[in-house]
Amino acid sequence: MAMARRTPRHSARTGRIAPTLAPSRLFRSTEGFSLNTPLFHSVRLASESVRYPLPVAGPAQWSAGRDPVRVALPDVPADHIIAASFSARGAPGAFSFGLSVGGKRAETARFGKRARCRARGLRAQVAVPVDFFHTRAHLVRPVLSLRYAQSAPSDYLLSVTVRPRLIEPPTGTPPDTGIAPASVLSQTTLDEADRQRACSPTATAMALGIEGEQALRPFVDAARHCATGLLGVWPQNIWAAAGRGRLGAVELVSDWETVRRVFAGAQDAALRRGQAPQRKPAAMVASVAFGRGELPGSPLPESGGHLVTVRGIDRGAVVAHDPAAPPAKVLRRYEAARFAAAWMRHRGAAYVFASETPAAGGGSGAAARNA
Repeated sequence: MAMARRTPRHSARTGRIAPTLAPSRLFRSTEGFSLNTPLFHSVRLASESVRYPLPVAGPAQWSAGRDPVRVALPDVPADHIIAASFSARGAPGAFSFGLSVGGKRAETARFGKRARCRARGLRAQVAVPVDFFHTRAHLVRPVLSLRYAQSAPSDYLLSVTVRPRLIEPPTGTPPDTGIAPASVLSQTTLDEADRQRACSPTATAMALGIEGEQALRPFVDAARHCATGLLGVWPQNIWAAAGRGRLGAVELVSDWETVRRVFAGAQDAALRRGQAPQRKPAAMVASVAFGRGELPGSPLPESGGHLVTVRGIDRGAVVAHDPAAPPAKVLRRYEAARFAAAWMRHRGAAYVFASETPAAGGGSGAAARNA
C-alpha cells in the first residue's frame, strides 16, 4: 500500500509529524503471505436499541474482569491502522483499548480522564499514537480488548476497524446521496488558544446539530483529551457526542460505497425493524490531509490533519461544512475525487453516528441548511 506522496509538514492534530515506521522482523517471517495484501476488516457490536447505519454483528459478550469485551481479529499486516471506539448513552466512564498478541500488549490512552498510552512488550511491533494502533510488523491473531471498569451499559456501540494506513483512493463520480442537516459553526469564533485546533469538536458539533457559540464551547471542553490536551483525539470526540445523547463510532473509510451506506443505512435499518425511517440521513465527520493546492475550495492552503462535516454527495461534489471557514462561508462543495484523495488515501478516519432516538434527548438542535 506504500505510495510516493509528499508528507504534509504539520498536523493540526498533534503539531508534529510522526516518524516513518519501518516494518519489524521480530514477530514472524514473511514466508507464506504477501506484505502487499491489504486487510480491510470491521467489527461492530451494539445493543439492540442502537440504529447504526453500517452493519452490526450483534451485541457484545460482556464478561467479568478488567477487559469485559474482547474482539479476536485476523492477522494484520504491517503498516495498518487499527482504530476502536466505544460509545454509551450519556457518555461512558473512563475506558481504553488494548491490543494483545502472544502475551504481549499495547494500550491506548484512557479516554474521559487523565492517563497515558503504553506499548509495553509490543513496542517493536505496534506504535500507539494516543488513540489508535499502527502496526510496524505482521501481527498474528491479535485480540483487541475494551478496558472498562463499570457494568455493561444498556445502550452502547463498540467498533473496531482495520485498514492499510495508505491506499489508492477511489476515482470517478460517486452516486448522489441525501443531504443531511447540519448546524453552522466555526472554530474561528473560539478563543485564540483553541481556534487553530478545534476542527474535530466543531465538525462533530455541526454533525450533531449543536447551535451557537455558547453551546460549542462546552462541547469543545468535553472533547479535550486530558492526558495530551489535544482536541482531535478520535474516541474522545465520540465520548463527547455520547454525552449529548448521540452514539457514534470511529470508522476507517476506504470507498464511496461505505459513504453511500452511511447516508442510506439509517433508513434501511429502520425499515428492517419496522420503524419509521429518518426524514434525513445523519451527517458524518471526515478527517482529511492535503498538500498545498490539493483540495481546491478549502479555507486552508494545506493541512496534515483537519476534520470537516460531510452532509452528502450532490452531482459529483461532496457537500460539507468546513469549520476552518468563517461562519458565513462554512458551506463548501469539494470535487469528489479531490476530497477522496485528501480523506481516504491516508487512514480515512470518520465519525459516524447512530440515528437519534426519543431516549437520546441530548440537546441537539434541529437546524437544517440547504445545499
